[in-house]
Order: sequence, then C-alpha cells, then structure tokens
Amino acid sequence: MKEARERFPLYTLLIEITKKCNAACDQCGSRCDINSEELLTGEQILAALRDLKENIGTYTMINISGGEPLLRKDLFEIMTEVNAMGFDWGMVSNGSLITDGVIEKMKASGMKTITLSLDGLRETHDSLRHLPGSYDKIIEALKKLKAAAFFDHLQVTFTANKRNVYEFEELYKILNPIGLDSIRVSFMDPIGRALDNKDLLLGREEILYLTGLANRINAKKKNTKIMWGCPHFLGGLLDKRRFMCFTGIYGASILVNGDIFVCPNVPHRQEFIQGNILKDSLSEVWKNGFEFFRNRPLPGKCGECEYKEKCKGDSVHTMDFDSGEPLFCYRDFLKNPDVQKYKEELFAREPGLKYYEISGDDRDAYEMIIEPGAYRSIKQYFHIGEKNPLSMFEQQMALIGFEYGNTGVVRYVIPCDGAFRAEDNAIFSGKILKTVEDELEIINRNYYNSSDRGLCGSECNSRKPMKFLGFIHSHPMQSELQYSTGDDRIHARMLRKFGSYTGVLVNPADSTIGAYYGEDLKQARLIIPEV
Repeated sequence: MKEARERFPLYTLLIEITKKCNAACDQCGSRCDINSEELLTGEQILAALRDLKENIGTYTMINISGGEPLLRKDLFEIMTEVNAMGFDWGMVSNGSLITDGVIEKMKASGMKTITLSLDGLRETHDSLRHLPGSYDKIIEALKKLKAAAFFDHLQVTFTANKRNVYEFEELYKILNPIGLDSIRVSFMDPIGRALDNKDLLLGREEILYLTGLANRINAKKKNTKIMWGCPHFLGGLLDKRRFMCFTGIYGASILVNGDIFVCPNVPHRQEFIQGNILKDSLSEVWKNGFEFFRNRPLPGKCGECEYKEKCKGDSVHTMDFDSGEPLFCYRDFLKNPDVQKYKEELFAREPGLKYYEISGDDRDAYEMIIEPGAYRSIKQYFHIGEKNPLSMFEQQMALIGFEYGNTGVVRYVIPCDGAFRAEDNAIFSGKILKTVEDELEIINRNYYNSSDRGLCGSECNSRKPMKFLGFIHSHPMQSELQYSTGDDRIHARMLRKFGSYTGVLVNPADSTIGAYYGEDLKQARLIIPEV
C-alpha cells in the first residue's frame, strides 16, 4: 500500500499568521478585526515547519494569510527562516500597508508569490472594505510589485457580489496593462461576516454573466488570465475548468491558535480539528488524519444528485453539516424564479397584443420571451410568412437582452450573416462574434444614457448590462426544423464561451420556429407576440 504522503501530497499549507485586520470587509469569510489576538509565537510556527521538513519534505508551498499579515511585526523575520529551510512562500494581503520598505523585506525574505484583494472600482472597493483610499494604494502597490520583478506570480483576487459584479469588466481593463499573472475570481459566500450581508450574494443572472465574461476574456488570450477560486462546482459554465475541493486532500492550515485544520473558511467544528501544533506533530497528523475529508460522505440531496460524481458535494466551506445540505448548490441557482411581475408589465405595454407559446412537454424548460420590438425586426428581416427571394438563403441574427432567472428576454436583435450563404448552409466565423461584441458594447453604452434603464418595475434602476443570449438563424428548406452537424458544433462552442446559450431556428416561408438550449439540446419554451 502506498504511504499516506504519496497518496495525499501536502501541496499547500496555509498559516493564519494573525487575525488582526485594518479593514472590516462586508464580504469577509471570517470576522477579523484590529483587536484580534496573535496566539502563536514565531518559534512555535517554525518548530512545526521543521517537523514538516524532516518528515515530509519542503515541496509544500507555504501561504500566509490573516487577518492582514503585514500587521504582524515579526512576519518577515519568521518567513526569512522559513525560506532558509527550503520552503517557497507567498502571502494574501489587502495591499493597503505595502510601502517601498515592505517590498524590500519581501524580496530579502525570499517571497515568491503575492495576492492582493481588489473588489471593484474605487468607490465600490473602498466602501465594501470600509478602508478609504485603499483602492488607490493597491493600484500603486501592484505597479511597484510588478516593477520589483522578483515574484514568480503576482495576482489580484476579486470576490464577486451584487455591488461589484458588473464592474469586473472595467476593472479588468485597468489591471490588464499592469502585467499581472492572473486575477483570481471567487464568489461571496454566506459565511463569516458575509452572513450579515446576504443581500450581496450573487444570483443566477450575475453568475452566468461573470462566468460568460471570464470565458470570453480568456478565449482572447489576454496578458492577464482569469483563474477561479475553489468555489464552486458550476457544471459546464466555466470553459475547461475541473472542480475539486482539495481541502484535507492536498491542502491544510494552521489556525491562529495552532489548530491543525483544513481550509480556514470551513466551520470550526471540534470534530474537524485534526490536532494542534503545540502538542502534535504536523507531519504525523497530515499522514494519518483528515479521514472525513479524504472519504467524504454525501448525505441528503447531494447523495441523490445527478451531478454528484462531478461535484463531490461542492466546496466543504459552504456545507451545512447539521442539515447535511449545501449552502450553495448549482441546481438551486438554475431553478426558474417567479417572473410573473415582468410578464404582467410586458403584456400591459400593448394591451391588445396577443402572445403564443411554442414549447415541448417539459414545463421546467428554459423559457425565452421575444419582446414585440425585437420580434418585429425578426419578422421583417427573415420575411416570416412570405416566400421572399431575399430569405431563401440562410440568414442569422444575434439575440440581445436579459436573463431573468430561468427566462431569457430578447429586447434587441443584430443581423450578422455568415459567409458563403446557401439554401441550407452558411459559414460561421469569428467575424460574426466580433460584430456581436462590438454592437453589444454600443447598445449597453447608449442603453444607460436613455430613460429605459432596466428590465422591469423594481429593477428599472439597476445597472445590469444586456447580454448575448443566442442566435436565431433560418433553415429555408427544412419542413421539420432540426440542427445540422455544424449547428451542433456552434451550439457547443457558444455554450462553453458564454455559459448559457439558446439557438433558435426558423423556416420563414412556413412560419415554423423552435428553440434549443443546454448541452443536451433540449427544446426551450418560446413566447412570441403576434405581430
């Protein structure tokens, strides 16, 4: 039998060097504050790492966190010794205390990586962290750290919530020229101080927007790559991302009181404490402990879920161990919310207008509503209901609007025909997507300068940008609409790139129309006005 060390290599050890923090972040997964105590001496920390070196080795990456690590006065003295043992080390910081002198100490102590937290544009970031002026200090620090040129990896971490999620694209444009190695994105979760601010938690629409935006940015191969934090399993929303919560399997932590633990964000339940460095050998605990996390049971709905082999119960830190149910679930945010208010307001805009529904048997299917203005453009462009010579070759339009829960709302359409058009074929190219992106940027820029500022009623003052929902294209020669092999490939590509995608087919002369969504090309429900 293989040794525990070989089966479970300790790639990452996180050390809570202090719980003191000069910020009071609304989204904090802990409850750090400036009055927290430092309970371990430098020598106690070093003794644990000597044991690790002698009995496991120095391949483990030591990650320092807090609180704010730079508030610990003997930080660099400790880490100079750690580096001398042969360990690589890095740090997560809020960045507000970095000076030229601190950067020199980082270099002298052999520091290899650093991650600074930046949670939106200036006003949003400073207000979320209750630390005025910190945004400007972080931007300045990032430029200095890049110029110092001794880090293996320079990173920003962004914790997404309802107040900052739609600022991420603009923030990326500011950070990318600095030359960071990556931006690490994670979601605000209902743990720690964030429990007091549940209204900031992301909904389905924001998650789909952010994952789709990240896929688009990474596909362009920009200088700064977007990486994802450990939370959460998100199905196929993130292109080429494999999910695994590796806490207790490849990673552990030493908490501020010396407890040997998994990820510090996991609830500090007594049964999960594996030992304490003041009385136990860190290396022995790693080799022989962490049984629950290495053979984690999946109770409740997780054990019965269709995604259980891929999700494995999602991130441990968002599991409610009393109920056996996850605090966050991929299936939950895909559920269809109540959109009745929107529909009532839509139907009230033109009281005499009737709508008809095209759907399969699945009443929980994704729903797409095409608003009257958009459908008038579709009808005119494809000459629906006519045998018009202009529409006898394949044509295509992009569908632009909102996603509201499990319902897509098409408000605008953009013509974007492929090359080499024929009766039953057209070549799809990157030029089409470039057209969509350019036109969508123009729509959003002008949309917020108009009086029409939102989806409906209570959301009219929100700043949710419109998004690309899918394509509608014609199959003029098909009496029974179905995807071609090329359509299948394009659908899969769009789904990977944008996170969600709906393909609509139409035969103009026969006035037949249908829509398909998801990996399995299920039939979506279409609601279309009679115009």
